Amino acid sequence: MSLSALIVAGCGGPVEPEPDESEYLEVLVVSVGPTLAKCYGVGLRSCMVVDGGLFYDGIEGFTFEPGYDYRLRIGKYDPWGGEEPPQDAGLYAYRLLERLEQTPAPSSPANLSVGPARVVCAGSDDFCMVVDGAPYDEIITSFEYEAGYHYVLDTNRYGDGRYVLNDVVSRTRADGTEEEITVDRHRVECGDGYPGYCKVVNGAPFRGEIVGFQPRHEEDYRLRVERFDMFPGGMAGSPNVPAYGFRWLETL
Repeated sequence: MSLSALIVAGCGGPVEPEPDESEYLEVLVVSVGPTLAKCYGVGLRSCMVVDGGLFYDGIEGFTFEPGYDYRLRIGKYDPWGGEEPPQDAGLYAYRLLERLEQTPAPSSPANLSVGPARVVCAGSDDFCMVVDGAPYDEIITSFEYEAGYHYVLDTNRYGDGRYVLNDVVSRTRADGTEEEITVDRHRVECGDGYPGYCKVVNGAPFRGEIVGFQPRHEEDYRLRVERFDMFPGGMAGSPNVPAYGFRWLETL
């Protein structure tokens, strides 16, 4: 019997049946935060924030809706019957037993500018979006980023410092001029006072990505690219964000 199924008791309306909790290894009461967070499984993904930490599993019967604080009672069980789980699968699974609370989380409105190319993050060997002129080593819940465009976003900022998208106010293609560049096979320390390893473009470290370019690490390249400004007119960025970005057009 599904634990989330409703039964009808006479004229009293729908009520939750009492679950049989004996089948679970552990029954937990947890809190779930209002935003999703950047995490890694097989590649980059997003995770719920449960009891203040990243939660790499799903919760059966629970659909996350951003912008709310939740308290849930969940059951932890072994879905593999004591057998070894498949590669990259979790040891345990979780099922919703009861939604104890769901309340709107406190937030404040925030308009964000998102740049048209990502840059090497200062704290990890990964690319970060450029938000309000600086690298942002997180995701924006409900926002699907596509490089090559300037964005203005209407968001809410929550107490964990993360954002949830309300609306894409504008999405403008970053246009520029064509030129040729060289890209070395090796990466070097970025050398801009911030940690990270950068591509070598035209003989110098370059922290930005080249939009649409998928290099092989053992090869040097000469490319035809479109060079565009990273910031709209009048806006400045942090020292570890280059003033321009590239869009790959052709490998020469």
